[in-house]
Amino acid sequence: MKHAVLSRPDQSVESFNHDGLELARRKKSRRSFPVAKLLQFMLAVFAFKIFLFLQLGPVAYAEKRNDLAESGAFGRVAAAAMALDPVSHKVVDAIKFVL
Repeated sequence: MKHAVLSRPDQSVESFNHDGLELARRKKSRRSFPVAKLLQFMLAVFAFKIFLFLQLGPVAYAEKRNDLAESGAFGRVAAAAMALDPVSHKVVDAIKFVL
């Protein structure tokens, strides 16, 4: 009964080695949602909008964001993501203080 899990066809994969030997190995478990990749993406968007704000200035940044919001459905979503939240304002103020 110890190997009952491997005997089910949905739990094992059989293949052949380059020598012709038959190999039985466990099927890899299903991957979960990539939380780390999502957090990295969110951090990249956060850093990009702060960089743009510092490079363009508040007036030009607002104009570009408004133009983006008027461009279509994807533009509205991108403009909402590029809105400066209170955390972004604090980071911008801290960076301006250092510079």
